[in-house]
Amino acid sequence: MKKAFQLICTVAVIALMGSCGNKNHYVINGTVGSEMDGKTVYLVNANAMEDGFVDSAVVADGQFTFEGTVEEPWLAMVGSDELGILPALVVEPGTIVLSADTLGGTPLNDRLMAFNQSFDISDIEKQMEKYIPRYYNAPNAAARAAAEHVLDSLDSIGSAITSEANWKLYHENSDNILGLKAMMEIINTSKFTYNEFDSIMKTAAPLVAENQAMQDKLKQLWNTERTSAGRHYIDIQGVDGKLSTLIDGKLALVDFYASWCGPCKNEIKDNLVPLWNKYKNKGLVIVGLNVWERGDAEARKAAHEKVMRNLGITYPQLVDSTRTATDTYGVNSIPQIMLIAPDGTILARDLRGAAIEEAIVEALKK
Repeated sequence: MKKAFQLICTVAVIALMGSCGNKNHYVINGTVGSEMDGKTVYLVNANAMEDGFVDSAVVADGQFTFEGTVEEPWLAMVGSDELGILPALVVEPGTIVLSADTLGGTPLNDRLMAFNQSFDISDIEKQMEKYIPRYYNAPNAAARAAAEHVLDSLDSIGSAITSEANWKLYHENSDNILGLKAMMEIINTSKFTYNEFDSIMKTAAPLVAENQAMQDKLKQLWNTERTSAGRHYIDIQGVDGKLSTLIDGKLALVDFYASWCGPCKNEIKDNLVPLWNKYKNKGLVIVGLNVWERGDAEARKAAHEKVMRNLGITYPQLVDSTRTATDTYGVNSIPQIMLIAPDGTILARDLRGAAIEEAIVEALKK
C-alpha cells in the first residue's frame, strides 16, 4: 500500500511538473483555405523582419499549426509569397486562432482583434487605388499635381483615423507588446518634433522606450531638427566629391532621390529639369543627391546613369552609397528637396511641386 501511495504521489508530481513546464506553451492554429494545401507558410518575428524567421509549416486541408514556448509575448506575422500576410498576432501562452479575418483565443490577441475591428479605412484605400494610376499615368505636370493632391488628402484622412485608433490602443496597453505595436504604427503615421517625441519616450514603459525602432526614430528626429529651416547645412561627402564644392556661395536646390522612386522621377521631369533650364543663369544651382540605389556598386552606377539619360538631367550630381547623407539630414522618405541660401542657411525643406519655384523666386529677390 505504501509503494502504491508513493507511485501515485510520484505520478502526481510529474504531472504537476509537466503542467508547470507547459505554462509558456503556445499553439497557433491557422486557416487559409485548401488552395494553399502543400504550400509552406512562415512565422516571423515582426520586430526583426530581416532576420526574424522563427518557424515554418506546411498547409494541409487548409490548416496549419505552429507551436512552441514563449517567455515574453512578441509580435509576429504569418505569411508567404502565395498567401500574402495574415493579420499581425501576439505570440503568447495559449491556443491562438488565426485566419484572414479572425484572430483570438488569448487575452492580447482578443484585444488586438477588437482593435482591428474598431476602425475601417477600406473605402479610403479604394479611393486611393483609383488615383494612383492617374498619378503615374498623368499626361502632364498639372494633371499629376492634381492627382497627387487628392492622394495626399486621402492619405491624411486615413492616417488621422489610424493614428487616433493607435493612440487609444497605446494608452490602454502602454506597458505591453500591444503598446509597442501601437507606437510603431504611430511613428509611421504622425509627425513629431524631436522634443515632442522625446517627451513621449521619457514617460514610456521600458518595453517601448528601449525598443530599437524608437531609438532610431529619436535619432532621425534629432537629425531633422538640426538640419531644419534656419540652420546651416551640414556638408556631405559623396563618392565623387563634396556637397560644399558644388553649392558654397550659391543659391542651391538639393534633391535627395533614387532611380527607382516614381515620385522622385516625376519631380525631376515636371519641375527640376525645367527649373534648371530656367534659372541656371540667374544664380541657381541644382544638385541631384542620388541615394538608396539598389544592388552592387556596378548596378547602382548603371541605374544612376540610366535615370540621368532618360530624364535629361544635366545639373550636377553627388552620389551617396552609404546612407550617410540621408542619416545626416534625418531623411526617411524621398524625394526630399531643400533650398539652401548662398550663406549656407537652409531656407526650406520638403519642397514639392509648385512650391519649389515659389521658394526659388522668393530667395532670388533677396
